[in-house]
Amino acid sequence: MSEIPKNSQGVLRNGKGIGGNVRGPALVSQDGFGVRYDLDPDSGVISNPEHDLYGQSIGGQILVCTSPKGGVAASWALANLKDHGIAPLAMIFRRTSPIFVQGALFAEIPIMHNLEGDPCTLIRTGDDIELFPREGRVVIYR
Repeated sequence: MSEIPKNSQGVLRNGKGIGGNVRGPALVSQDGFGVRYDLDPDSGVISNPEHDLYGQSIGGQILVCTSPKGGVAASWALANLKDHGIAPLAMIFRRTSPIFVQGALFAEIPIMHNLEGDPCTLIRTGDDIELFPREGRVVIYR
């Protein structure tokens, strides 16, 4: 599907992703994101005071960040968030890592990266965005 949907502000294409299609509000960061480094696992709130999303909840939002942080424990941490209903709806990174993709797959959280255009600047917090991971496409609504 190459045309821009009506009422959209744009489409990011040619990304790589896994998971089902999802639509929801964007929460955009100019920082990297680590489940174990930046997040309170009991609340889903960014607890690292040096993170630009400090104090904000990632639950029920599409998290857009520069890159992931962390290793194999991210898989279990993402699954724990999902089990407790405080996980992001999906995640978009400029570039992600195989470990984080594995964690998202394990937790059944759609994840995308490597889109044409910078998602961290083209998507704004509060935008309604729709992900089509298997098609490599993100639609932005404002």
